[in-house]
Amino acid sequence: GAKSLSETLDALDVGVLVNNVGISYDFPQFYHELTDSEVEAIMTVNMESVVWMTRAVLPAMLAKKRGAVVNMSSASARPPNPLLTIYSSTKGFVENFTKSLAKEYGDKGLSFQCQSPLYVATSIVFPGSKVPPEKRATITTPTPKTYARYAVARIGYDTMTSPYWVHELFMWVSSLLSDSLQGTVILKMHKGIRYHKKNVEKMTAKIALAKKAQ
Repeated sequence: GAKSLSETLDALDVGVLVNNVGISYDFPQFYHELTDSEVEAIMTVNMESVVWMTRAVLPAMLAKKRGAVVNMSSASARPPNPLLTIYSSTKGFVENFTKSLAKEYGDKGLSFQCQSPLYVATSIVFPGSKVPPEKRATITTPTPKTYARYAVARIGYDTMTSPYWVHELFMWVSSLLSDSLQGTVILKMHKGIRYHKKNVEKMTAKIALAKKAQ
């Protein structure tokens, strides 16, 4: 629980907390196609862990009047993200949680930062891939090592950031476009993935499994 976590952390001198957790959908799906357990898992991992871990380190950081909390969000938090609605909404929560705490504790020596990257070559981006994720890295999708180098260099600066330079450029362009336009483009893209043959098969199997469990 939160109390035992706080007691464990009290014994440590935590100067920087990085809340780097997140789960998404197996593939883009309509909200009604998700199971209750999938929705609950995404909300628990993506929001609750950030809330309680931050709360656990806060007292010691306040006592020392120094400390930094870095929360990992996602570029998907900004525009409408149809067929990834729950994932992108939980990441939107993380963004506002960070922005609000940065104002709340800015005069108490504490630093809060939210990093919102696009794709990084990890298994969450390439689920079920037979090729190692790092081998699929490109200039727009860096390896975790490359992203980490940029990410660490940004700690202590802007409250809201997308550290990797290509991602930052994309976010700037995105900020100039309307939600309506971005939502329409993303909907078309995600529908294409949703109705790809392999995902249609996955959905058929998922429905069959759900009926069997009833």
